[in-house]
Amino acid sequence: MSGRPVIHKVICRWGLVDDPKDWRGLKTTTIGQDKLSDEVVNAIFDNDLLAAGGVYGVPEAGDPVEVTSLQIAHSNGITDITVYNLGIMLFHTNDEIYPRVLRVRSAIENQAERRQQNVHEVSRASTSLSHLGKQTRTQKGQNTKQVYQLKVALLEIEPIIWRRFLVPSSVTIHRLHLILQDVMGWSNYHLYRFQIGREEYGEPDPDNEFYELNFKNSRRTKLGKVVTKKGDIFQYEYDFGDSWEHMLLVEDILKYQPDMRYPVCLAGERACPPEDCGGPHGYANLLEIISDPGHEEYQDMMTWLGGNFSPDSFDIEMVNQRLKSMRV
Repeated sequence: MSGRPVIHKVICRWGLVDDPKDWRGLKTTTIGQDKLSDEVVNAIFDNDLLAAGGVYGVPEAGDPVEVTSLQIAHSNGITDITVYNLGIMLFHTNDEIYPRVLRVRSAIENQAERRQQNVHEVSRASTSLSHLGKQTRTQKGQNTKQVYQLKVALLEIEPIIWRRFLVPSSVTIHRLHLILQDVMGWSNYHLYRFQIGREEYGEPDPDNEFYELNFKNSRRTKLGKVVTKKGDIFQYEYDFGDSWEHMLLVEDILKYQPDMRYPVCLAGERACPPEDCGGPHGYANLLEIISDPGHEEYQDMMTWLGGNFSPDSFDIEMVNQRLKSMRV
């Protein structure tokens, strides 16, 4: 398009670090002008990133820290953008800079993946025919298995409650619901739904009042068929009464490791709210009451909670112990 600056080079760095000042180990993709795809260039301009230079996000909001860095060299200069904890900030604020950066990063990753696939295809084409056979076919089948690194965050809660976990892309949407119950700490007492694109997925049941919602069958739909790439975002609602809204982000797509157990929780912060406490507003009221032993409802609330509740606690070992019994 005439009038647009010329993009000379794009450098994208992203990943997890223990120290936000030490970026060693981040994934780095560098694309020169002659290699830039239309998808990447259009994403940069469509999301108006050349005018969005700066530092965004909260470095201390999570451990380890997620870093996304974009350096865009163009005919008008250089634009540097650094975003800390992009996955968390997507759920933490309505600031449009975060989905804009994510869309551009996803376009860069897509181009890098296609380039890597082309390299692999050339390599396979040069392989001797003597290596073809049952062993090669078996290895190919194993390599096509994928594992999604997902981050889930509970909306409308301060401070944010989140988890990071791995799950095979071959699980059904219903199985993902069961995994989320264990990962978050829910008890699977209530109905649920997923909003993925324009479609809603749940358990069709003519005996319940929500049957008229016409969900697609979550037991017959595999995650990898409806969520297909890094950067995809979708929604999970649990308990239509309390309406616990969760947002999920595909942080990465990894190769399946046969010697690793899935699903597995990698990280998280803060306890899941108690079931049936009244949704985000009821939970906020609960926290206010139990923070004040002098509150007139303190004793009744603590009794209802079973005598103890620590909102800041998160036991990853207990989560993974629950997940061990999950078949995927």
